Amino acid sequence: MFINLDKALILIEQSRYKLAATEIERQLAIDPNSSFAHALLSICLIEMERDREATQAAKRAVYLAPDLSDTHYNLAKILYIQKQLKSAKKAAQEAIRLEPEIADYFALLSVIQLAQGDRDRALSSAEQGLNLDAEHVLCLNLRAMALLRLRRYQEAQTTVDAAIFQDPENTAAYAIKGWVYLYCGNRDLAERCFRESLRLDPEQEQARTGIVEALKLKYSLYNFVFNYKSFSSQIHIYLRIVFIGIFMVLSLLNWLFLLIPFSMLLIEITQALFNLLLRFDTQWRSLHVPTH
Repeated sequence: MFINLDKALILIEQSRYKLAATEIERQLAIDPNSSFAHALLSICLIEMERDREATQAAKRAVYLAPDLSDTHYNLAKILYIQKQLKSAKKAAQEAIRLEPEIADYFALLSVIQLAQGDRDRALSSAEQGLNLDAEHVLCLNLRAMALLRLRRYQEAQTTVDAAIFQDPENTAAYAIKGWVYLYCGNRDLAERCFRESLRLDPEQEQARTGIVEALKLKYSLYNFVFNYKSFSSQIHIYLRIVFIGIFMVLSLLNWLFLLIPFSMLLIEITQALFNLLLRFDTQWRSLHVPTH
């Protein structure tokens, strides 16, 4: 009876999402009220970049099985991929309410909270997941990331070392450790961690971005730009916009206030110039890493 779903699961594991979707639709023709089939279909559709249909399928799964935590968890993932963070957070919290003993649910909530810039709550969620499963690698990574963003570097390093101990091929953990070293001013060790992460996974985005920053930090002047970016990242984007807006208004009253937004613009220009300069670096060219 469920042979179509069995085929679909195998096809999903092989990343053959279009064929998997076809098998799932065949199953839905037989059993249109299968919440599991709708949830599986949403996974295929989001991978096929059919976002609206993916959301509809995930919501249909929730409608058919509102008391099943997995349907809410799946909806949260689908919404997170689409950067609908507020709705994703609500769905993840509902999954936790229904079944509060699953570390994966807290990990997803932590991911969403980090994306929202809520570092303290992201740390709390990751730690709640670790209370349920002390060896949960994703929760360890997320705890380290939250601590990194809170500038609690020593704790972040201890946590990321625990993640690597649990999984020596944890590419994300090496990337996070690289960023810890970078913010602590140890460029050589940071670059070594980023290279190890890229060795394990050449597409690891945090490591790709990090190694570009490490290469630019060879130039002393860029240290000021890097430190400014680190400081400004601690301030919510909306507050930064308000801050610049206030100085622009004040500049109409006194030209000296123009120095603030002008200096910020100058830093952005300097960042772009260093990205251009990096293209002449032989190490960067050998990595084929795009600058941002």
